[in-house]
Amino acid sequence: MDSNIELIQVQKAYATSLYLLHQQMKSRFASRVQNETIVGAMSKSFSRIGEAESQEVTERHGDTPLNEIDHSRRWVTLKTIDSNIPLDEEDKWVNVADPTNKYQQAQAAKLGRDTDDIIITAAFGTALCGEDQGTSIAFKDDSTSINGDGTPTSLGTLATAAGSGTVNDISLIKMQMMALLFDDEEIDDSLPRYWAITPKDAMDMIGLTEVKSSDYNTVKALASGWKTPDGMTFMGFEWIKSKRIPKDTASETAYRTFAWCPPGIILGVQKDMLTRISERSDKRYMTQIYAKMKKGAVRFDGDLVHECLTKVAQ
Repeated sequence: MDSNIELIQVQKAYATSLYLLHQQMKSRFASRVQNETIVGAMSKSFSRIGEAESQEVTERHGDTPLNEIDHSRRWVTLKTIDSNIPLDEEDKWVNVADPTNKYQQAQAAKLGRDTDDIIITAAFGTALCGEDQGTSIAFKDDSTSINGDGTPTSLGTLATAAGSGTVNDISLIKMQMMALLFDDEEIDDSLPRYWAITPKDAMDMIGLTEVKSSDYNTVKALASGWKTPDGMTFMGFEWIKSKRIPKDTASETAYRTFAWCPPGIILGVQKDMLTRISERSDKRYMTQIYAKMKKGAVRFDGDLVHECLTKVAQ
């Protein structure tokens, strides 16, 4: 029996209800990346096609050209994550309502947060490449980023908290630099751009004149309070708040916020969520509430994923 179950049991002289404690209830990133189904394997490659070449035709009846085009692959490797909660029949008898459904909701919420962690890890992680996963590419070699002071990195260099100065809060300069990183890559304007930030970054943004003033922005940031389902849109980015944004481990003084377009990250799904409620005859017929998912992710295109370091609260 779950040792915490007694917390929701009913005493004879009292009544109670069963509620979930406040928590992130679903993935905030899964619907904002490219989703692919993976069947019958633990790993799957996704092919990438580079830019085509062309030439001017300057003669009649000339030879037909043979133009090369780059082909490459990146791999998604799945991981299995599960959760299992035991519930004795005695617990169900003394509860006002059967808690099974609430437990399932709690499990689904946790697997949603795990999905976000898989996506964040892939965004910054080393991507497996090649015909048989024989090569790899690190984040610093695949994408340019923004240092903590707002200056850009060069390809092959990881962002640092201070850069050439000191780590700063999120700012209009950093937003403009991030937009420039995407524009310099000739990113299709039809692709949505997302930026994952911390709650502190959100509060810092609301303090910016350009964000809160209607002279600069048609979105009333202070009035909405970041409570709209799809976050707030500003500077061409949809802003996604998350407490799961990692810190820069080299300094611990900066958060690794990141911006992306959906094709830049692939989320491979073999099993979104499998749930089972079953009886265990070997455990005195207790109820077993089980949930499992099988997912993986990869940074598919470094030109579509960029990091920006922002200041940790002091």
